[in-house]
Amino acid sequence: MLRLLLILSLPSLIAAQQPAKKNKLKEQEIIQKVLTNYDWRVRPRGENSSWPDTGGPVVVTVNVYLRSISKIDDVNMEYSAQFTFREEWKDARLAYNRFADENTEVPPFLVLATSEHSDLSQQIWMPDTFFQNEKEARRHLIDKPNVLIRIHPDGSILYSVRLSLVLSCLMSLEYYPLDRQTCLIDLASYAYTTDDIKYIWKVQNPVQLKEGLKQSLPS
Repeated sequence: MLRLLLILSLPSLIAAQQPAKKNKLKEQEIIQKVLTNYDWRVRPRGENSSWPDTGGPVVVTVNVYLRSISKIDDVNMEYSAQFTFREEWKDARLAYNRFADENTEVPPFLVLATSEHSDLSQQIWMPDTFFQNEKEARRHLIDKPNVLIRIHPDGSILYSVRLSLVLSCLMSLEYYPLDRQTCLIDLASYAYTTDDIKYIWKVQNPVQLKEGLKQSLPS
């Protein structure tokens, strides 16, 4: 009889030893919390403590995944390229790890929805990057806008967009057809100075090439 009672009480003993299940906050709930009283028109504070007023410039880390170079025009001195352009920066106002505790779990990242009219649906501050040697440009919108905005618990943000651009390239052709050209992707902030935004290349793989790209370059 004693042995039978021990067997019956074993499940309750195991249940008592298991840790309590954490409550998981939903993405919508976190987004609503961090965007309350958030002003996307104000740039985030930098992380340089020697600038007590603004924290110094926001450091924007950039990398490019080059998908194709479809045309090199030596007459108009331009080339056409398609690439995924990525920017990363930190906005402490959007950090949501403060909502996590011993009883509450937060997701590893949040994804913000985007629309075709990004200027009308902007929810967070973003760098006003433009390409200084751009002649023509377009975003890819099929089937949905090829844009990703991801927020991490510490407030780090990843912005990724697929672009097709026609870029100017000043060519030196005196050794044609044995010439070698260097064409740039020249980017900058449209309105901010270097006191507000500082661009740096990503340390690892700043420029990535799609597999087989070198074999498909135009002649």
